[in-house]
Amino acid sequence: MRTALGGVGIAALVAATLVPTMARSSSSYIVGAKTFTEQYVLSALIAQRLRAAGVSATSREGLGSNVIFDALASGDIDVYVDYSGTLWANQFHRTDIKPREELLGELKTILAKQNITLLGELGFENAYALVMPRKRAEQQGIRSITDLPSRAANLSIAGDYEFFSRPEWAGLQKAYGLAFRAQRQMQPDFMYAAVASGEVDVIAGYTSDGLIAKYDLVVLEDPKHAIPPYDAILLLAPKRAGDQALRTALQPLLGKIDISDMREANLRAAGNDAASSPDAVARWLWEKIEKR
Repeated sequence: MRTALGGVGIAALVAATLVPTMARSSSSYIVGAKTFTEQYVLSALIAQRLRAAGVSATSREGLGSNVIFDALASGDIDVYVDYSGTLWANQFHRTDIKPREELLGELKTILAKQNITLLGELGFENAYALVMPRKRAEQQGIRSITDLPSRAANLSIAGDYEFFSRPEWAGLQKAYGLAFRAQRQMQPDFMYAAVASGEVDVIAGYTSDGLIAKYDLVVLEDPKHAIPPYDAILLLAPKRAGDQALRTALQPLLGKIDISDMREANLRAAGNDAASSPDAVARWLWEKIEKR
């Protein structure tokens, strides 16, 4: 969801650091990760599952959205987690919003034309969403975005530095007729504390963010589906399309990470001790998955 766009210079620098494809054996895997905590945890989880299956795996972290997709397509990395809405809008420049299953099906077809395998969904979304303190939402009888238009004129909203120029915001305004008293831009981490303290009334947060749990916030339902789906999905490089060992190692992850566990994992990873390292949090997350 959170997109890191790199220029030509950055792409070249990252490409230069990637292990050349020909230098790696077929049983040695590189797991890609973008530039935020959730991605580090998920790449660590994937690498751990591959090692548990008896193969070698390393992580290549901090890659921008365009860079990481190109790295997968060229075989410089073997597998990574992306988000359906990010690929739909940013990679393939689609502006239409489709129902989840329809979008995933079409996306799978588009990727297959590039010989990239969409192995499956992990079970949660990292999407934009309108978020409020649970207690205040309950007091005002606000359960979904449809409850906001009649109140928005007296409310303020905050988003990250790109949200109000994104198609999600335009879609929300068109679908629900939202017109807030004020709108502010904030650093993402500050938004959650701001809405929890009452500095703003509503924020455009991210559905899998651990701070939602920390501050006891609630994600408002989007019954008109103005925001496209952002399912976390596993992608395999073209040369790994028929790699049964890779598929078998990753199959136990599919559909097994729910939103509450991912929020908790992200919150744990925000700490400053050994238990908050991506590897430690990934082990905790696997324990949760095993119990399902």
